[in-house]
Amino acid sequence: MTDTFKTEFRGVHLEHDRYLALLAIVLLGYALMGKGFAYLGFPPLYVGEIAFLGGIVVFLRTGAFVGALATLPAMLLVVLMAWVLARTFPFIGLYGFDSLRDSAIVIYGSFAFIVIGLLLEDARRINNVLRYYGIMLVSSPAMFVGLLFIKYWESYIPRLYGPVPVVDIGPSSVGTHLGGTMVFVLIGYRRVSLLWIIVWFATLALVSATNRAATLAVIVPVSIAMLVLRRYRLMLTTVVAAVVLFAALLTIESTFGDYSEAKDSIERPVSAHQIVENVTSIIGQSGQQTEGTKQWRLNWWDIIINDTIYGPDFWTGRGFGINLADADGFGGTGDPRNPHPPLRSPHNAHMTLLARAGVPGVVLWALVLVSWFGMLTRAMLTARARGDERWVELFLFVACYAMSIMINATFDVVLEGPMQGIWFWCLFGLGVGSVMVHRAQSSNKFRQQVCDEL
Repeated sequence: MTDTFKTEFRGVHLEHDRYLALLAIVLLGYALMGKGFAYLGFPPLYVGEIAFLGGIVVFLRTGAFVGALATLPAMLLVVLMAWVLARTFPFIGLYGFDSLRDSAIVIYGSFAFIVIGLLLEDARRINNVLRYYGIMLVSSPAMFVGLLFIKYWESYIPRLYGPVPVVDIGPSSVGTHLGGTMVFVLIGYRRVSLLWIIVWFATLALVSATNRAATLAVIVPVSIAMLVLRRYRLMLTTVVAAVVLFAALLTIESTFGDYSEAKDSIERPVSAHQIVENVTSIIGQSGQQTEGTKQWRLNWWDIIINDTIYGPDFWTGRGFGINLADADGFGGTGDPRNPHPPLRSPHNAHMTLLARAGVPGVVLWALVLVSWFGMLTRAMLTARARGDERWVELFLFVACYAMSIMINATFDVVLEGPMQGIWFWCLFGLGVGSVMVHRAQSSNKFRQQVCDEL
């Protein structure tokens, strides 16, 4: 009987390892192919939904129900998910599948519990996660090629599912993974070649000329990682080299070329002048095109704030399912050349939750984020005090990666889709699960020390 049980458990354990590998493949596909990968499947069951349903089965089989709820961020996330579902179900009859699609911004949080359950079942899977990410880091230069094709030769990319190209990645998601891969390199989990570094900076230049939020999503987390790791000399050297190189490029462009402001964000040229324009727009006043997109966001956010914080939808929001763009008069502002579904939500995840779930929803959302980042920060400080530097580096990597996605989510439609939404919630689960494993190991070491002294 005992041998039979062990055999069955080992079989289940292996199946869960395979699911973790499958989830890693899904995340890699989102990173390298973007929406082209997201459209794989059989509508309405795309690859993300298939991974979601399979993950729920895996989580139920791990039996980690109580353990997965043993932290404050996990408990708050459950409450937030319950509130979102309460603001979703009443509108399914009216809006149909759109209600479920809009609620995915939080319901994708189920992936966090799937990851937590997998790590609690076997802590060695943390090493598997890092090994899988090392594979992505090696293949990350493919994002540079994909981004180039999307910007300059999109018409040459084959289309298997309607109007969406097989490879359809944007600067927003690429910026997120640029930040994550560089932090992974900084903490020393994998060595890279000079060619990889050159391609990384070339990709950053392409992203910086195209998308302001993605630029911040790279620079801010990488800078924080350098400071935490005390890589001050490397940070100073990088800044000086980047400034000198950028000044040289700007001088060459000013001498031998002419710069004209782009008509829209899609046609922004990859140039030093455009990067200056984007940076100026972030910290102050810039040209008409970049200021226009910034003001467009601010106008929409003002409408949402007036409708909720100062308006009739304070407690409930407008629910999940309604097209906020049409409701607020921004339905016709999308680019007619864009083959993807029309805009439904404001370019800000926090505003999306405020508009759809009201003030209680956005407060719960803020508590989830603050408690999660706070838990990781405390875990880093505890690990550093105990000399567990590898754990410090792991917590730093997860926190910086999630921060990169959150920066993007503040200025773009990010968490509402699977390409970055599933990535974020898997990182959320990796953070919670890793902290719990570290606490358990530290507790075991403490008990062992006490026994040795006795």
